[in-house]
Formats: sequence, structure tokens, C-alpha cells
Amino acid sequence: MDEVKAKNLVEVACNAERYSEVAPKVEQAMTSFTRSVVADTMKKNVELHYKLGLSPKIVRKLGRGSSKKRSTSGADCEFCTERVGTFHYNKDNINKGIFSRHAHCTCTLEYFPGNGKKQNSWSKRWENVNNKKEERFNHYQLAMSKKHGKKIYITDQAIEKVQYVDIPGYSEVENITIQSAHKQLLKDAQQNNKSNEVMYILNNKSPVAVYGDRITVEPDKSSAVRYLLNSSADRTLTVLHNHPGQSSFSANDLSFFMTNQSVKTLTIVTNQGKVMYLTKVSGYDYVKARNLAKTVELKDGNYDEYVAKVIKRMYDGGVESKIR
Repeated sequence: MDEVKAKNLVEVACNAERYSEVAPKVEQAMTSFTRSVVADTMKKNVELHYKLGLSPKIVRKLGRGSSKKRSTSGADCEFCTERVGTFHYNKDNINKGIFSRHAHCTCTLEYFPGNGKKQNSWSKRWENVNNKKEERFNHYQLAMSKKHGKKIYITDQAIEKVQYVDIPGYSEVENITIQSAHKQLLKDAQQNNKSNEVMYILNNKSPVAVYGDRITVEPDKSSAVRYLLNSSADRTLTVLHNHPGQSSFSANDLSFFMTNQSVKTLTIVTNQGKVMYLTKVSGYDYVKARNLAKTVELKDGNYDEYVAKVIKRMYDGGVESKIR
């Protein structure tokens, strides 16, 4: 947030003898100010996703009618028309002016992080992008889903048998807390989600939960989860989820673990109580781990073997694991 702009906004409101005299001006300035905050946040997200190896882009479109208010001729505003279009992020040559706004401007910005989804900057709604890349991704997910196995329904005995695991970088007390959270997660899945997938993000308060289906759970469904993932410091979050079909980590799990810098540890507790983990230890190097992962090839459609080799290879980049 630009504190200077905020201060100026307050001064405009407070310096008038009657608020009614400046109300329209203040309300318009407030609208422009809040939109600038959203745009500045988008800039940071674009830069982050570019560093994470995605291919983000911004699409700016003319707002309906209101851009003409800045044009004396009634034609589309030159300021806006010069800035509309599709801009692929490049830290050396991206047109920073595409984020600029003027009074009464209602141009829309859509953000494509390069992962098959797009976000409207004002409504905050995420949507799937129907392109060949997304289609390939869907086929890939379908192939992966076949590896999940038959769903095992959670029993009280399985919950009681949830393993204690000594995860590197955590104290004994913290690992006991994680064990307890795994039991709570399975109980939640058993009672409230038909033994399907549930994800917990641990923080200082109660776990933040998001509920999925038999083969997947989507963190984007929960605004609270999105907030934690995007606002927390690097390697501070512990994320737990269950696998109803007893499988190990999937490629989607690896992608989530690597692209969310705020995630320190990702665990799986199977519906029979077995625990697996991936964790970024003190020597973790994102670039090195990512490059090591890229050296592994998928052979003969064997996704289980592929994921296991990627995890093993990332050890030299500071990722420790328990997957068996």
C-alpha cells in the first residue's frame, strides 16, 4: 500500500469545511486508490511466478464507456488505448504502464500465471483457460488419477494408528502436534467428506481446511488457504492432506510443493494412517532443486517411478523426504 497516497486521501477529506463538498472527489479517489493497490499486488505476483519458472502474462481490456470521460471528443481515451493488449512478462522489457490508471478508468486486467488458469484483477475470480496446454494437463491428470487406487474408507482404528514421524527441522513437540493434526484430518475426512481428500494448513490457530474429492483437493477453492499461501513468509507453512487410495506423492503434489515458496513441508497421511512427507531443509535451493527435477525423464508412462526419481534427485537441492 502506498502510504503517501493514503495520507493525501485522508487530508482531502479532513481539510474541507463540509465533507459533502468533497465527497464525490474523495469517493473517486478512494476507488482509484484501491484499484492501484490491486494492480501493485498483481505486479508482485507476476514477478514471483516468473521467478518460479511459469510464463505469466497480463491482458488489459478497455472498460465499458467510462474511459471516454477523460476524452473531450467522446472517443476512446488515448491513455487507455495505448495500454490495452496482451503482455507476456519479461523483467527486462515488460510495459509497466499497463498497470497505470486515471480517474474514472474502468479498464480490466486479467492475469494468467501460466498454470492453466486466469484471474480477473477486480473480481478476483479464477477461471480455467481452454487451450491446448490445459487440454494436455487434463489428460495428464486423468492418467495420474488411474494411479490413485481404490478408495479406502477411514476407520476409527486407522485414526488411532496414525504414525508419529520425525520430520527434519521440527522439534519433538512439533512432530507430536503434526501427528495429532493428521488424526484430526482423518476424523474430519471420515465424518465430513466421505473419506475423500482434505487439506489442512497449520498455523498458530486452528488448521485451515479445504475439502476435495476422491482423487484431488484444490487449494484455490478456499480464500483463507489462498491468503495463507500468498502472504506467509518463505518456508513457514506445514500442509497436510490425505490420500484415500493409499498412493504416494503425485506430480500435482510436487508442483504445489515447489511453486508455493511459503510451504516448508507437505505431508500425506493415507486413509490407513501411514505418513509420508516432503520438506525443504535449511540448505534448500529452489533453482537447484527445480533444475535437478528437470533432469528426470518420464519413461513408458510410469508416473510412480518418475515422481519417486524426481524426489530422490531433489535431495541434493535441499528436499528431504519419506515416501515409503
